[in-house]
Amino acid sequence: MSEVIDFNELKASNVLPSPNGVRLKVMRLCQNEQVSLLELAKQIQTDPVMAGRMIKIANVANANRRRPVASVTTDVLILVGLQAVRQIVLGISLVTSYQDGGCKGFNYAQFWSRSVAMACAAQALTGYIRIAPTAEMFTCGLLAGIGRLGLASARPTAYSRLLQEYQDKPLADMTVAETQLFGFNHLSLAAAMMSDWSIPRLFSDSVLFHEAPQASGFAEDARQQRLVRILQMAAYIADICIAADDERESMIPALLEFGRAVGIEQEQVATVVSQTSIEWAEWGEVLQVQTRPLPPLPLLDENAAQ
Repeated sequence: MSEVIDFNELKASNVLPSPNGVRLKVMRLCQNEQVSLLELAKQIQTDPVMAGRMIKIANVANANRRRPVASVTTDVLILVGLQAVRQIVLGISLVTSYQDGGCKGFNYAQFWSRSVAMACAAQALTGYIRIAPTAEMFTCGLLAGIGRLGLASARPTAYSRLLQEYQDKPLADMTVAETQLFGFNHLSLAAAMMSDWSIPRLFSDSVLFHEAPQASGFAEDARQQRLVRILQMAAYIADICIAADDERESMIPALLEFGRAVGIEQEQVATVVSQTSIEWAEWGEVLQVQTRPLPPLPLLDENAAQ
């Protein structure tokens, strides 16, 4: 039996991860330019997790810190923007609905732990590099690995075998093997899924190339390539978050190199990691995703001086 994936067939069979219920309704409402913001706010308020995330994003974007946002209102939706609302709802729907499955070799808990960490890191980096809305970068980071979940859902047995075979081999080798077996790899499937959810190509292409930015063909000073580099760094910070304690110190030089590539200083890198750790813990609790305390990274000054 062929394991090659036909994307349209998978969509029709509802095998791929996708939102449902009130969250799907909210996403569809957001596609209507004439949508009633009052009706949209009411729908969001019926889902505590979704409402909580929207309030948090609104407070990040809210310049008036003296009056924090406390509920989802029409003003909040205007502040966040309908496109961002739609992406937030999509991300939260996937996290809360697909925390386990039938792919024995796939670590669902670690997958979501890393995905939420990457989302928080992408958002934190955007605080220093004003290149895209924080809400959209959070969701882009959250969805960057969604192709892995797609493969685990669509081809659980074959993907489990592949994960076992390549567990100690370079990620690039695994990506090639995925393409050969399935016709998609985790990156191209993620980009296809994001496109199907009407997420702008600017973001899906960033996901597609973030593991190998040099293969993108984008100019280094182009906005698209800068987004790719930010996601690459966010992914590395997520790897640091889930790494064993005795592995983190050896990861610092590469982390600082990623920081230089996106144009932030050593002190800012430390702040981004600290902020990511805080946000990761907060959202882990909200979404019931595993996290753990991340101690301050040592030797940042020494590495920066080299």
